[in-house]
Amino acid sequence: MPSQFIQRQKDDFFRDITSLGSLWFYAIFMIFFLILKNYSSFKVLLSGFIIMYLAVIIIRSIYFKNRPIKYNYNNAIEKLDASSFPSLHAARTAFLAGFFIEYFSNILTSAFLVVLALTVLYSRTYLRKHDWKDVSAGVVLGIAAYFAVNYIL
Repeated sequence: MPSQFIQRQKDDFFRDITSLGSLWFYAIFMIFFLILKNYSSFKVLLSGFIIMYLAVIIIRSIYFKNRPIKYNYNNAIEKLDASSFPSLHAARTAFLAGFFIEYFSNILTSAFLVVLALTVLYSRTYLRKHDWKDVSAGVVLGIAAYFAVNYIL
C-alpha cells in the first residue's frame, strides 16, 4: 500500500513537471513578454518556436519513429504527433533554458534552470513518451535553434 502511494506521487510529480516543456508553458512566456512590450524577447521566443516546429515537422515527415507507448494515428497530422523523434518537449525545454540562462545571467538561477530542464527531460522518458535518443535529439535541436535565433537576431 505505501509503495503504491509513493509510486502514484512519483507519477504525478513527473506528469506535472513535464508540463514545463509544453506548448502552453512556452506560449505563456511569449504572451508575457508581449504584454510587457519586451518585443526583443518575444521575437527570440517566436523565432525559436517557428524554427523548432518547422524542423520537427520536416524530420517527422521524413523519418517516423514510434513512441515507447505507441500512438494510433489515422491521418498525416496524427502521424506527426505519433512520431517521437525528435522530442519537441526537449527542444522547447532546452531553448527556454538557454534563453532564461542568458536573460537572468546569474549562476544560481542558471544552476536551478539546468536542474529543472534535466528533470523535465527525464520526465519524458519516465512517462514513456520518448526514449533517450529522442530527448537527446530534441535538446540538440533546441540548443541549435537558440544559437541560430541569436545569430540571426
